[in-house]
Amino acid sequence: MDVKKATENLSCPVCYQLFKNPKYLLCYHSYCEECLVKMAVQSKVTCPECRKETVLPGGGVKDLANNFFINRMVDDLVLKRKVDGEEKAKCDICDEDDPVVAYCVDCSLFQCDFCHEAHKRDKRSRGHNMLQLAELKSTKDLPLQAKICVPLCKDHDEQLKYYCETCEQLVCMYCTVKGHNAHNHETVKKVAEKYRNSLNEITAPLEDMVKGLSEAHEKIDGKMKTKEKLMEQKRKLKQEAHDMVLLNQKPMGAQLDQIECAKAEVLSMRELKDTLKKSSDQELMSARNQLIHDMQRLTDKYKKLNVQVVQSDTVVFVPSKMAFPQFGQVFLHTGDIDPHVCTAENLPKYAFVGQKVEFTITSQCRQDGFHCTRGGGKVLLQFESPTVEVTGEQVIDNNDGFYTASFVATKPGVVKIFVFMNGEPIWGNPHTVSVHRNFLAVSKPIKVLNVDGSMGEVWGIAFGPGPSNFWAVTDLSNHCVFMFGNHDRLFTKFGSQGNGIGQFTNPRGVTFDSDNCLYVADCDNHRVQKFSPQGNHVLQFGTKGSASGQLNFPVGVTVFEDKVYVTEKDNRRVSIFHCDGRFWQIIGKKRLPVRLPYDLAFNNDDMLVTDYTLHCVHAYTLSTQQAVTFGTEGKYHGQLKHPCGLTTDVSGLILVADTGNNRVTIFDRDGNCLHCFGSQGSDDGQFNCPRGITLGPNGNIYVTDSHNKRIQVFSCR
Repeated sequence: MDVKKATENLSCPVCYQLFKNPKYLLCYHSYCEECLVKMAVQSKVTCPECRKETVLPGGGVKDLANNFFINRMVDDLVLKRKVDGEEKAKCDICDEDDPVVAYCVDCSLFQCDFCHEAHKRDKRSRGHNMLQLAELKSTKDLPLQAKICVPLCKDHDEQLKYYCETCEQLVCMYCTVKGHNAHNHETVKKVAEKYRNSLNEITAPLEDMVKGLSEAHEKIDGKMKTKEKLMEQKRKLKQEAHDMVLLNQKPMGAQLDQIECAKAEVLSMRELKDTLKKSSDQELMSARNQLIHDMQRLTDKYKKLNVQVVQSDTVVFVPSKMAFPQFGQVFLHTGDIDPHVCTAENLPKYAFVGQKVEFTITSQCRQDGFHCTRGGGKVLLQFESPTVEVTGEQVIDNNDGFYTASFVATKPGVVKIFVFMNGEPIWGNPHTVSVHRNFLAVSKPIKVLNVDGSMGEVWGIAFGPGPSNFWAVTDLSNHCVFMFGNHDRLFTKFGSQGNGIGQFTNPRGVTFDSDNCLYVADCDNHRVQKFSPQGNHVLQFGTKGSASGQLNFPVGVTVFEDKVYVTEKDNRRVSIFHCDGRFWQIIGKKRLPVRLPYDLAFNNDDMLVTDYTLHCVHAYTLSTQQAVTFGTEGKYHGQLKHPCGLTTDVSGLILVADTGNNRVTIFDRDGNCLHCFGSQGSDDGQFNCPRGITLGPNGNIYVTDSHNKRIQVFSCR
């Protein structure tokens, strides 16, 4: 060991002395406990190296995490000094001031002659590796290390040699019997070995972070140096040019500070990983939870950090055509861009959660209205949405008058994008993009439900409103309704075959109102029955016929704006009732060109109805009383065959149970087909007559697989 070099590396950056009880700050820089106490201001400590603030815990500096590794390194250094005679060694066993003659490697203890003889005679230490002090001095590579102190339990004053995996904390032998007797616990040595092997996996993103930050630092530093040369070259020009360059540097300087701060944290974390590999089991397990938490924090921070060079105004020097080219002018190149005629192009109308959205911004010249052929404009993106969260926004100057902008949406909904060039809005603001759940990755179900094989030909399916997580399914062949609660557990089952109160004959559609009351289309009894959330009968409405208020084989039912909409298969119409069963009005064949209506749903002001015979979906707008149709008969992309159930998501997508094709087909609000999944069969992900479809509160797709007598649940995150 190079004692001089080690002393420098193990010195506190504040007091320049060997560390005394070093503590970690949130940035992973360490300082003596006493130094941190002096630096603390209003329960906060600002790191002298990276300027990051650490809020002190309730107990102050003493409750900060100990740097066990530095403590051990200091102990090793002191040990080496004593061996070399740079520091007086005292007997670690007795209090006498007799000279030290030997050292026990196993116990890490210096011993005087008397204690050394006693140590050799003791049965417990008779076989220890004991060396004379002269031997230690002549041996350069002797594996010396300070004694590892196992921390003690604050309740029982016993060594913490066990780890409770239930509570995720170190415990002593007495704790395992008293407070943790029913928990899963194991020796620290055994558990630590498992987690020591996982250190590389936990900290895997560190290398990519270091690489990304180093590359960003190099690029930005290179840009800064280029601009510094420009400043030096033009120092004698007018003061306005000098001020212009300084102003232009500010965004890059701020970005460089952020990069340097983040890089310091990542490098500190990487150093901590290396030290933990060499730490004791107790030290490793004490730091494990904090390490995982800080890795997640660093990862999130790195993802949000802009490591691209800030797009700022380009400062250009135009040399004079005279004999002395060092004279000329400095000006901002962006002065010839007219923001109000710049455009955003190739921006998609639709996007999916988690996928990168990319578009182009074209700059136009102020003088002649033609496309600018040089870069240098400052482009800013702003996003506005009540539901959509945007991350990773980025603008790249292609230096040819075109700018490539991109972002990633993490939640579905509609987002407005405002684009500014040199602080002014461009033409066409705001630009709107509908962000949908990522249905493109749907293939295999995450769950298959059949209630222990008791389900029959399941048909309609619907979720209740709000956080109740209630949902219901009708069983056509068993003439009943299944109701589920949290975690898709069966809550209740009710109904039997018949025409009495609470009985059904071939129940089809099902829906909930805002009070979580359930409505069931009791098809062959030509009525709709209403039930409480507990499954108790509330009322029924409808009798067989074609007059107002009568029903003829009702199939689909849904509630919209406190009205109950019912599709009638044989009357070829939609009847509308109040929630108390009073008839309101009819949407008939003159306004809705439907041949055989099955299910219905709402997409804002549009009422969507599947047509089983015409193999399509009708979209009827309530305000204009106009209907459009999309879908044709067939098996190809965008075609349908005997569609039954349908539902919509918050961003306007339309999901159809394409029964005849044994698949689910997804359309946008304009009727363009985006995706299909499923095929005929009984394996997971296959269907045999899918009838009903709905979306759960978490965005999962629930499909009633009728002839397979089950419900399949698909994740679309």
